[in-house]
Amino acid sequence: MGSSATAEGPSFVARALALSRAGEWWEYKLVPIFGIFYATALYLKLPILWLWPAALTLLLALVPGAVFVSLINDLTDKAEDAAAGKRNRMAGRSGGEAAVLVAAPVAAGLVIAIFWRGYPLLLAAYLGAWIAFSLYSLPPFRLKTRGLAGVLADASGAHLFPSLAAALCVFAYSGRSPDPLWLAAVAAWAGAYGLRGILWHQLGDIENDRIAGVSTFVQRRGRTAVLSLVRYATFPVEGAALAALLWQLHQPLPLLFLLLYFLIVRLRVAWWETEAVLVEPRGRYLLFLHDYYEVLLPLSLLIASALQHPLDAFAIAAHVLLFPNRLMMFASEVRLLGRDAVNFVRR
Repeated sequence: MGSSATAEGPSFVARALALSRAGEWWEYKLVPIFGIFYATALYLKLPILWLWPAALTLLLALVPGAVFVSLINDLTDKAEDAAAGKRNRMAGRSGGEAAVLVAAPVAAGLVIAIFWRGYPLLLAAYLGAWIAFSLYSLPPFRLKTRGLAGVLADASGAHLFPSLAAALCVFAYSGRSPDPLWLAAVAAWAGAYGLRGILWHQLGDIENDRIAGVSTFVQRRGRTAVLSLVRYATFPVEGAALAALLWQLHQPLPLLFLLLYFLIVRLRVAWWETEAVLVEPRGRYLLFLHDYYEVLLPLSLLIASALQHPLDAFAIAAHVLLFPNRLMMFASEVRLLGRDAVNFVRR
């Protein structure tokens, strides 16, 4: 039976996993959201390990939403991708297969929604992400092609609502009343960071969108206007909100890790001829603060919690096991920078 399945090609499950594009979002999208989960636990002085049921539920809630987004993006972008010569994983799929693939994550999301029905704010944040991405991709709304509405929908679905859900999940599980000031800082940071992310994506895809005739915000406003928007509005809000979050935590370790990040960026720019950018892709570049959000910030939060609650060392181990790739890539870069530093001193 095994050789027969091999001869027939990949199984339905294998094709479904490939269509989910998990490698494109598993760490890049989930780790900053879990960073908010860890930060909220630290803010409330709760052991992260004690919150493992909430963390597991959050993970089970986020994955179906991310799979749904990947599937409907490919499904609704088939014509545009064909015009631009881009590969589309849903091309050639039958209508029945597409319906089953989309229905599976929707069903999983409904189970989570029922489970969270007793927490209205948490449920609203969770459903908000699904609604935002549905409006972004699906006709007749298809906000992706409607300029500013499209980038707002993407930022809300990818970061704003999931980050609020992560914070509210901690409040709900612990029985604490949601803190408006903390949630406001989370919303401002996640919304601004999400806007920077989708604008980065649209700038990187600007030529394909032009060929396909997709009227994104970048296509409508142009590169110069987008760069100004990020430099003078989006990024200042993101930075101020990050400062507000770190200030409310009253923890030195995330700040120390931020200083370490600044040093690493400075060395990469000086020694590796890498350009630090806020939003626009370049030849050799790093997207400013991404490594901090995806590696150093969550790690610093976990370590800070473990210093207060020693059993949270197991939470660090769980995080590393779940999200190893970005950590390994960053550690490799730091090791190479250390080698270059030693060579520089020996000259």
